[in-house]
Amino acid sequence: MGEIGTGYAGVDEALGGVIVGDNVVWVVEDESVYERIVDTFVDIGAAGRRGLFVDFGGFGTRADRIDATSGGTYRLPGPLLDELERRVRDQAPDYVVIDGLGRVARRWGVDATSQFFAHACPAMLDLGVTAYWSFDSGLGRPFLDHARQITQCMLDVREGRLRVLKAEGRPDALQDITYQVRVTDGDVVIESPPAGGRLARGLGAVRQQFGLTQQELASLAGVTPSAISQAEGGARGLSLETVVRIADRLHVTVDRLLSTGRDRTYTLSRHDRVLRTSTDGVTALASDSTVGLRSYLVDLGPGEVTSPPFDHRGVSVVAPLRGLIQVELDDDRPVLRVGDVLVVERGGVRSWRNLRNQPARTHWILRD
Repeated sequence: MGEIGTGYAGVDEALGGVIVGDNVVWVVEDESVYERIVDTFVDIGAAGRRGLFVDFGGFGTRADRIDATSGGTYRLPGPLLDELERRVRDQAPDYVVIDGLGRVARRWGVDATSQFFAHACPAMLDLGVTAYWSFDSGLGRPFLDHARQITQCMLDVREGRLRVLKAEGRPDALQDITYQVRVTDGDVVIESPPAGGRLARGLGAVRQQFGLTQQELASLAGVTPSAISQAEGGARGLSLETVVRIADRLHVTVDRLLSTGRDRTYTLSRHDRVLRTSTDGVTALASDSTVGLRSYLVDLGPGEVTSPPFDHRGVSVVAPLRGLIQVELDDDRPVLRVGDVLVVERGGVRSWRNLRNQPARTHWILRD
């Protein structure tokens, strides 16, 4: 597990790279632009990487492909899904590229195409392979909204701009960033100052929350409506003086102008992006103490004893996932099997002991 690149430094910097296992959906109107995006992704370390292409009619020249064209063996959704999962499981490719779903939707219909994506997308995540998908707006807003809920990343490339619609497992500050896209000598160039992208997202959200038009906000800021329009579109930034003036006039913080306008109700941490703590065998799954809960994974070798990497005296939970584990507390040493849950109300966990000769694993959840 780890991270790979998209081939575009600006996008990689913002997303922290593509997480192995991500489904990356590109909403692209210009098919030639998407083909170049795929070529750039495929060319990264090409000599040492193996790919698999699902061909609905656009990847006929690719060597390692599943023929899902109208006359192909896997032209129907069910057989194609079975073959895709089998090939990924047996061949373990480094990536999968699925041809444009807009093309196959004309054969299958939008509903069947949506159902195919709803099954294939989680399957690729479960199998741990990075998958590139391409959609177009012709699939309809309900289809795109449904796909956005399922996928891990969604990037919209239209009208010379790239917008990050979703980047699961990344900080909120990285969501909805807008980049500039241009095609030069056949190459797709994606670039944008990160601050400008964040301003584009936050400025528009704040303006709408206050019920202001771009003309009204421009008057308040002492700039032209065109300057506000370009700033919200990510085409240009605003001077620090102008940003501070807007914040002062609206009585909001500058950070609010640069923050996400989406009120998120959850935080998702992807397990293949985690950093290990200083103690071997303890992996931080979700370690942001400001949320109120933290989650760690404890791996124990045969007969191994491991102590927590830090002292936590609040409420904690130990829930074994595999093996037989003895937990040393301040005044007792209960033994837990899979299915048991130990709630430590006072004191703390001193150590975990694996009582078997096979590897053991447990969740350790802390309330802050």
